[in-house]
Amino acid sequence: MAFPKHRQVVLRELNVSQVSVDITPDELVSLVAMVRDSRALSFTDEDLPPEGRDRTRPLRITILCNKKKVPEVLVDNGSALNVCPLSTAITLGFGLDDFIPSEQGILAYDGTRRDVIGILATEIEIGGEIFEVEFQVLDIKTSFCLLLGRPWLHKVGVIPSTLH
Repeated sequence: MAFPKHRQVVLRELNVSQVSVDITPDELVSLVAMVRDSRALSFTDEDLPPEGRDRTRPLRITILCNKKKVPEVLVDNGSALNVCPLSTAITLGFGLDDFIPSEQGILAYDGTRRDVIGILATEIEIGGEIFEVEFQVLDIKTSFCLLLGRPWLHKVGVIPSTLH
């Protein structure tokens, strides 16, 4: 509350939301995190895995793409690309004709150079919101179905939980 701009935002949201005077600090934090028209991935202690805060697993979510449920979508703010393995694209019903040609090569996590098969421009749905995403399609084996990296994070303005 020491910063005037932050204080204004918090007070405005509390006034609009008609917050009870009996609200707990945790409930207040959750409420402020859901500022109108913002897009955020937020978590509470109930979302923690059994091992608690000392987890080292990556953040994975489930989305809809091409009207199909896609589990194991890795959200990685360390990735410079959105990645779609070729096997996932085929499973979702996309073919080579759906890809925008690309001559780009990338350096994979294991340090090897991989050629991009093409770019898949598609819509995905997360939490009822629709997002236009461009994925680099690669013929690789992965532990994820899709990877949403910095291009998607920056475009939609989300900030993944710092817990991850």
